[in-house]
Amino acid sequence: MLAAALDLFAAQGFAATSVRQIAEAVGVRDSAIYGHFEGKQAILDVLMERAGPGVLKLSGFDPASMAAAPPDKALPGLFGRIVAHWTEPEVRKFTSMMLRDGADGAGRAVDTVAQRLTPLFRAWQAGGHFDDRFDADWLAWEAIAPLATIRLTLMGSTATPDNLNRARQMAERHVAHFLAVHLKSGVSP
Repeated sequence: MLAAALDLFAAQGFAATSVRQIAEAVGVRDSAIYGHFEGKQAILDVLMERAGPGVLKLSGFDPASMAAAPPDKALPGLFGRIVAHWTEPEVRKFTSMMLRDGADGAGRAVDTVAQRLTPLFRAWQAGGHFDDRFDADWLAWEAIAPLATIRLTLMGSTATPDNLNRARQMAERHVAHFLAVHLKSGVSP
């Protein structure tokens, strides 16, 4: 059901897709969909958690262990796993759906991920890795938002291998730049 819904959402958008269309794509009655989900929004919520903000959990995000590691070691690994997850075909369909349905969903996803990252940046600030000229919530947003832009511009369902390779390279450059600009010198090797 989720795969059929995602295919339809990516092809025609969330608003233009009905529960009946999802049921027809799966070969069941509408009531079977409602037996698993309260409605179309509940399906989107599950997909969002898998391909949107839930990417942190799927990428092995553990704030406590990451806070104990220096940011110049922890962030490249975390963001590398996130970008790798975004290259998966099903996740790329979700990216196409976000593009089709407008910036609201993508903006909410970025804000949610930034909120989930904020405690980590607070811990790093407390550990002296980042100074307090910027709020931890701004640092988290500044770290993740450019990655979301890379995702939306290069990692949709029709992305070529060259697009995906360019996306990986740009993500690595962003993380390196972010750390070079924001890390206190002499704190991390």
